[in-house]
Amino acid sequence: MQPQPQYCDSPFFYRRRLTHEVKAGDIGIGGNNPIRVQSMTIADTMDTAATVKEVIALVEAGCEIVRITAPSLHEAENLKNIKAELRRQNIRAPLVADIHFTPNAALIAADIVEKVRINPGNYADKKKFAIWEYTDAEYQGELERVAERFSPLVKKCQANGVAMRIGVNHGSLSDRIMNRFGDTPAGMVESALEFIRICETYDYRALVISMKSSNPQVMIQAYRLLAARMNELGMTYPFHLGVTEAGDGEDGRIKSAVGIGSLLEDGIGDTIRVSLTEDSIYEIPVAQALAQKFNGQWKKSAATPSSLPLPISETDYLQKVDPYAYNRRESLRLNLGESSFGGKELVRVGLSINGNGATAEEWRAAGLAKGNITLPILGAAPKNDDATKAEFLEIESATRRLAKLDRALPLVLNWKTLHGEATQQPQMISAPIASLQAAGLKPILDKAQERQAAIEILVPTVEIANGAAFEKLHWWVKSTAEREFPNWSVGIALRAGVIGEVGLARAFVAHLDKLGANMPIIWRYQVPANYSNWLTDASAQIGSLLCDGFGDALLIYGDLPLSYALRFSFNLLQATRLRISKTEFISCPSCGRTQFNLQTTTERIKQKTGHLKGVKIAIMGCVVNGPGEMADADFGYVGTGPKKINLYVGKEIVERNIPEELADEKLIELIKRHGKWVGPV
Repeated sequence: MQPQPQYCDSPFFYRRRLTHEVKAGDIGIGGNNPIRVQSMTIADTMDTAATVKEVIALVEAGCEIVRITAPSLHEAENLKNIKAELRRQNIRAPLVADIHFTPNAALIAADIVEKVRINPGNYADKKKFAIWEYTDAEYQGELERVAERFSPLVKKCQANGVAMRIGVNHGSLSDRIMNRFGDTPAGMVESALEFIRICETYDYRALVISMKSSNPQVMIQAYRLLAARMNELGMTYPFHLGVTEAGDGEDGRIKSAVGIGSLLEDGIGDTIRVSLTEDSIYEIPVAQALAQKFNGQWKKSAATPSSLPLPISETDYLQKVDPYAYNRRESLRLNLGESSFGGKELVRVGLSINGNGATAEEWRAAGLAKGNITLPILGAAPKNDDATKAEFLEIESATRRLAKLDRALPLVLNWKTLHGEATQQPQMISAPIASLQAAGLKPILDKAQERQAAIEILVPTVEIANGAAFEKLHWWVKSTAEREFPNWSVGIALRAGVIGEVGLARAFVAHLDKLGANMPIIWRYQVPANYSNWLTDASAQIGSLLCDGFGDALLIYGDLPLSYALRFSFNLLQATRLRISKTEFISCPSCGRTQFNLQTTTERIKQKTGHLKGVKIAIMGCVVNGPGEMADADFGYVGTGPKKINLYVGKEIVERNIPEELADEKLIELIKRHGKWVGPV
């Protein structure tokens, strides 16, 4: 494979992407500014009082930039009243007009607000889903037509000192782009570049660019590809990050953190919005949690090129790993009793059950989920290298309880816990790589071969950062090869809240592969006590690595209930699209365009259809976010007028203008007709 173009300074070290500053009112975006937090109002834009009240609440919560929908000329004109009342109350946060389909509304808004957001897919085009092979001359003619429609806004924004966001959405690419580039990250990038080139003909560069998708994998790939193309073209525009239609609750937060957080870990992103199907104020603390890790310390890194002796060059890495497409790393398949992981097996979920410390509720949770658990880790790591008899008995108690669940699950034990009187045979023995080298190879291999068990070598990222882990890995690979022992895996322990962990993990996996040791990888993340941002941090770190194609199992443990760790793990795998364990809901955040109460409707449909494993249902408030934004949904529920619903199969309308009170049952009937319905258990 040819080396891929570079999208960041280094895949192994954190360094923020260099951009020029774009001013939206008094707020600077990009350059040396912190990562900005923004949101969007859900009130009707024609209701001045309600919109003003919501903007004030957002600003008081820490929102720095506020977007307001302007779907028609009337809403665009009312932005003047909204801004005047906000200024009267001394609220100076920059306002952004959100424009779809209506260039005339954009021209009005550009005389009022500090920033205008346009969607290249529908600013000058009507989406017809037409199939048409454009000749080069026809394509150029289309670009000239777009430039003629778009140029007046560019000139007005330039004259008024107004910024612009060119906001590409995966689901609303123009027919022109779809026919030439397809529904791909490359198409998304070209959609933005078409409009950027028009702006640059007028020397207008007050632009922020976004590449949103409801699929975090697609979103990550599109932003990376955009960054790479801009590197080639010498462009330094700042990026706005967001996962569109992320949904609500924990699912929405995890999905947003996977997409946004992964890119922030790469040093990409200058302003962010977490799009939740909730009141807008609840988006702010999630966005702050993601930005907080990097703000104020983005010039620092856990490892720097001078402190880490890299065993593989970045060029070699990009020759083996394609950051613009998902390809799972090839690994050996390890058999653990009746289960296995690695190879082409699903990414497995582990549990850390601390013997008698697990509550009855936690054991019931494990029992209810026993069909999904495939790699439990029984017994927390011993308090010290010499496990006590009491700790050993706790683990024995745990294994007996697990046996009562009537589930033959593989058992993984710390090697120091293996006393001679053990009655429970582990399928895998876990040991820190530092302890292995100190004790020598023979004791651990003797124990593994005696019990016919695999070995997991534990590698903390702190040892990768100081270079020690690479030397120890060389010793381990050479020694196990000499003993002809191939049954081992690598558990990489990520540190919570530390910048640079993703790059360190990539470097170690790359070195593992360079040595020809394609062993399966287990991502370990210990939740520290009183660390409130762990959910977004774990989603970003592990999610980034999973979306890179790295990882065969994950283990979340620490200061959280067993049932929560289990639920989070499967929700994370669902967000990365690597393992679907429940219904997938794609629901947009509410805004002033919404034709029904999106939050209550989403919750109601979830209650009725949440048991349909593997079915994807899109719930969209208006035609702007459907059908295109439904992505790969099987079924769509889209507002088309006040309390009127259109139903979709894929992107095809099958029923129109259904009264809202009948739409839920009509949706269920539609699911049944297509053979996707099963009764709730």
